[in-house]
Amino acid sequence: MGFASIIDQDRAIHFLRVLLHKGTIPHALLFSGPEGVGKQTTALAFAMAANCEQYGSSDRIVIEHPEASIGSAKFPVESCGSCRSCRKIVSANHPDIIRIQAQGQMIRIAQIRDLRYMLSMKPHEARLRVVIIGDAHTMNPEAGNALLKVLEEPPDRTVLILTALQKSDMLPTINSRCVHLRFKPISAKFLSSLLTETYGVDAPDAQILSVLANGSFSRAVAFKETNLIAWRHWLIDVMENLTEASIGMQLAFAEKLSQNKAFIKHTLELIRLWMRDLIIVKYNPDKVLNQDMLHRIRRTSNKLSEKVIFSCISSIQQVQKAIDNNANIKMALENMILLMAERAK
Repeated sequence: MGFASIIDQDRAIHFLRVLLHKGTIPHALLFSGPEGVGKQTTALAFAMAANCEQYGSSDRIVIEHPEASIGSAKFPVESCGSCRSCRKIVSANHPDIIRIQAQGQMIRIAQIRDLRYMLSMKPHEARLRVVIIGDAHTMNPEAGNALLKVLEEPPDRTVLILTALQKSDMLPTINSRCVHLRFKPISAKFLSSLLTETYGVDAPDAQILSVLANGSFSRAVAFKETNLIAWRHWLIDVMENLTEASIGMQLAFAEKLSQNKAFIKHTLELIRLWMRDLIIVKYNPDKVLNQDMLHRIRRTSNKLSEKVIFSCISSIQQVQKAIDNNANIKMALENMILLMAERAK
């Protein structure tokens, strides 16, 4: 759970280690980056390092050992993971490590009001109290304004760590009071290695999953657990023959897709990436993501104009947005499938 568990985010971890080593912790940090790249895991690792009882110091937030040379200075590497404080944080039982997540689709003002009440009291036992607000971009305006009051008058011995997809998704007034740290997508190489070494995925399948995951570890694992390879083949088989199917079959296809609501976003992304490959293969086949289907992609691409393909991609993106706005999934998918089939004729 410590810094050593964070994958392919060397720059971000280096920055946080420097903060800990110097003992100069800002009152608010904003971690931005794609879903599933380790933002919240890093926030917990930071909380562990700041409060580790074995490697920490009572008067300065610094880890004495173990350490490694980074540049010309030595910075702490890791919390111990076994002291009372570390164990409490890992098990989510530490009273001063506060985590806030969206309730439904958003973080509500009542949650921030509760937080403000908790922060009005001193930390129970932590050297540094850490508040982790996950998906902070989902705060409604009232919640955002309530949080702003906390940032304007930061509590003693407390750091707030907000995570968001994009810095631009946050209120500018909140951004201006946070130190921003950008997390990058995890490289396909790292994801592929993790899938083979940790989850036992065959190397060829791991390579495909890591590319399709588009830099997200959580997405790569979700793909592995839902047998995405077989699902992807079925999706593309249907999409390739969509124009020849009857309207009834097209509607049945939309119905099947709508039944798996938990996986619908991944399904739409798979179709979008396949359509993307239909464009890319016309100019640079080496950049095709679905390399194991290159010959099929080239064949289908030759049948469709770029205008048609871009139009289909636009339809997919519209459904993706509609789902985020709680639209009727089945109806949105039916419209998308019918439009794509008509345009591809």
